[in-house]
Amino acid sequence: MAIQETIASKYWFGFDLDDTLHDFRRASADASTRVFEIIHSSDNKTSVDILRNTYQSILRSATANAFTDGRTSSEYRHERFEHLLQAYGLIDDSLLDRLLEVYQDSLRENLTLKAGALRLLQTLRGLGKKVIVITEGPADAQEWTVQELGIWSYIDILVTTNEVGKSKVDGLFGVVLEKYGIAAEDIVYFGDNVIRDVQAAREEGIPAVLYDEKQQSHLYDISVLRVNSWAVVENVLVHGE
Repeated sequence: MAIQETIASKYWFGFDLDDTLHDFRRASADASTRVFEIIHSSDNKTSVDILRNTYQSILRSATANAFTDGRTSSEYRHERFEHLLQAYGLIDDSLLDRLLEVYQDSLRENLTLKAGALRLLQTLRGLGKKVIVITEGPADAQEWTVQELGIWSYIDILVTTNEVGKSKVDGLFGVVLEKYGIAAEDIVYFGDNVIRDVQAAREEGIPAVLYDEKQQSHLYDISVLRVNSWAVVENVLVHGE
C-alpha cells in the first residue's frame, strides 16, 4: 500500500511535536549552551564541554520516565540545573534563577518550525481534516511551544505524556484513541522516532509514517513508509502524487 492510499481517506492527522513539527533538539542545545557559558563564567574552572557532558547524563536520568509524573517544565528544569550546579559545588539560588530565565528566553528565540510544516497544517485545515498532536513532555511546555510557534489554531487536540501519565511505548496511543473516540483506521500518525512514534502507533493499529530528513522518502510500502519533508505530504494531499 502506498502513502497516497494510506492518507487519502484519513480524517485525523496525528503528529509528534519535538523534532517532527519543529527543531526542538537544535533549539534546546542552543539554550543549554547559553546556560553552560554562564556557569563557566561564574566559576572559571569547568569548561562548557565538561558541563555539557555532565548535563547529558543528568538529562538521560531525569527524562527516563518520558515526563509521565505530572510535574511542570519549570520543576523539571529547576531539578536538572540544580543537580548540574551541585555537581560542581555551585549552590547559588540567584544563579539558578538566572539559568532558568536564560534557558527559557533562548529557547523562545530559537524555536523554528520545520520547513513546510505550517503550509501542511494550513492545507489540512482547508481540507477539513482534524489535527491531533501526541507528544512526550510536560503539558505546560508543549502548550507554550505550540503557542510560540504560532500553530495553536491549526491543532484540534494536544495530548502529552505528562497529562495522560503514560509514555508512547507504554500505551499512550491506545488511551488517546479511546479518550477521543478515534478509530485507528481513521488516523495516520507522523513522528521522527522509529520506536516511540512509528512502532508504538502501529502496535495500536494506527498507520504511521516516519519523518526523517536524512533519508530518501519511501512512499510505496506501508510497513516502511517514510517522508523526508513536509512538502512530500503536502504534494500527496493536494495532487495525489
